[in-house]
Amino acid sequence: MVNKIAITWGLIIIVIFASLLSVVYISQSWVSIGVGHALLVVDMGNSGAPIENRISVVLGPATGFFVNGWSKMIGLQRTVDIYYATDVFDGVIPCFSADQLEMNITIQMRWSLNTSRLTQLYSNYPKLDYEQTAIDSLMEKNIRFVTKNFSALDTIAHRPEIAAEMQDLVFQSLRGEPSLAGALAYMTFDLKNIAYPENYTRAIESKLAAQQQELQAEFERNRILILANATAQEAIIEALGQAQARIAVAQGTQEAIHLLIESAGVGSNSTASAQIAQLYIYTEALKSIAPYIKSLILIQQGITPIINIPTNSTNP
Repeated sequence: MVNKIAITWGLIIIVIFASLLSVVYISQSWVSIGVGHALLVVDMGNSGAPIENRISVVLGPATGFFVNGWSKMIGLQRTVDIYYATDVFDGVIPCFSADQLEMNITIQMRWSLNTSRLTQLYSNYPKLDYEQTAIDSLMEKNIRFVTKNFSALDTIAHRPEIAAEMQDLVFQSLRGEPSLAGALAYMTFDLKNIAYPENYTRAIESKLAAQQQELQAEFERNRILILANATAQEAIIEALGQAQARIAVAQGTQEAIHLLIESAGVGSNSTASAQIAQLYIYTEALKSIAPYIKSLILIQQGITPIINIPTNSTNP
C-alpha cells in the first residue's frame, strides 16, 4: 500500500515537472514580432560567439514557435530584435565655416534597413550600435568637411547648394562604408537649420536693415527727381505755351494794324499811322476789360482818349 502511494506521488511529481518544463519551453519558443521589426534567431557556439551562417531572419508582423526553447534556455541560441522600418537621426552638429565662425547645423536624416542585409549588419554590430558607431560619426565628419569650404556668408547665400553637397557626400560615405554592409536603404536628408552666434546674427540683421534703408533712400531720391523733372517739364511747356500765345497775339495785332493803315491810305511811317495803331490798341484793351467793369469814363485829350475806371468797378 505504501509503495502504491509513493508511486502515485512520484507520477504526480513527474507530471507536474513535465508540465512546468513544457510551459517554460513554450514560453521560450513562442515569439510575437511587431510591424517593422525583424527577429534574428542566432545559433551560438561553445565560445559564446554567433556561428557564422547560422542566423535565421523572421520578418514581422508574425507570431509562432520560431525558437528552440531548450537551446535558448541553455544558451545555445539567442534572439535579437531589429527595427528595420524608417529610423530617424534628428540632431545638431557643431561646425566651423571657412572663416572660422562656429555654426550649429540641424540635420534630419531618415533611412530604413535592407532586410536582406540584416544578418551581415548584425555580424558587424552584435550590439546593434551601428547608428552611434557608424552613421552618426560619418554624418558629422562629412558635414564638417562641407562647411569648412564655405564662408559664413556663403552658407546664407548658397544654402540649397550646400545642402545638396552635404546630402551627396553623406549618402556616398554611408553606402561605401564596409561595416554597414549596404544595409541602409531609402535614405532622405534634410538640412533644417544653420544657427549662427547671436552677435553675428545681430550684425547681419543690422547690415540688412542698413541696406533696406539705403534702397529706400535711393528710391525716394529717384522719386523726388522724377517728380521734380515732371514739374519742371510742365512749367517749361506752360511757359512755352504762354510765350507762343503772346507771339501769336502780337502777330495778329501787327497784321490788323497793317491792314487798317493800308485801308486808310496813309504811309506806314506817318503820324496818322501811329495814331491808328494807338487807337487799335486802346480798342482791344477796352474789349478785354469790358466784361469786368460796371462803368467807364473816357477823357479826350487830342486824338488818344484816357481810360478812367471808377473805384467801385470790378477790375480783374
